[in-house]
Amino acid sequence: MGWFHFKGKDSRDFGILISAAPEKVRAERRVDYVTIPGRNGELTVDEGTYAPYVISVECSTRGSENLDEILAWLNGAGELILCTEPDKVFRASIYNKISVSDMIYLYNSFLLQFRVQPFKYSVNAAGDALELTAPTTIRNSGTVYSEPIITVFGSGDVTLTINGADFPLYGVEESITIDSEMMEVFKGDTNQNGKYGGAEFPRFEVGKNEISWTGNVSKIKIQPRWRWL
Repeated sequence: MGWFHFKGKDSRDFGILISAAPEKVRAERRVDYVTIPGRNGELTVDEGTYAPYVISVECSTRGSENLDEILAWLNGAGELILCTEPDKVFRASIYNKISVSDMIYLYNSFLLQFRVQPFKYSVNAAGDALELTAPTTIRNSGTVYSEPIITVFGSGDVTLTINGADFPLYGVEESITIDSEMMEVFKGDTNQNGKYGGAEFPRFEVGKNEISWTGNVSKIKIQPRWRWL
């Protein structure tokens, strides 16, 4: 019998176990196929993005004393960890209704359908954090590029360079943070998008990534957000 964590709680604490291991699914890449009159075949338009998908989890439980608590918990969105991949975390939401009639007997089973975002992330996000005081090369061991959080500590005009691409920062005061996933630049609660001169946001490709900088920088902290399909 397996288990899962959802929104910080363990299914075993509610007497719920996974009765059948969920199927392992890879996110589908978003691709459009366009037929052009007078042209053989079709044109493939690849957005370079991935679609969310559904993970179905067959569960069983004994008794229904805490039924209301279970139904309140298995609702909404949060982080999901499955026993089949305990080192990965999904961003998930409950996709289906849960049949109460299946949960009122001594032994019962029910189906959960989690709608998950396309990528899996490292459970050990804190342990993956990096602190750099000199240019270096880091390795993305995931299966897809990551969109990190990068905090630069320093002052004045700074240029961060990743794999040959420059990401300028202007008038840094003590520190500034780039969140590539959110496409935002800030310090604390203050928006500082106006101090960012990059055409794109930094990302770490699969494999080796070279990082350097110019300007008055004391250190750089990185939350790399390694992720997998």
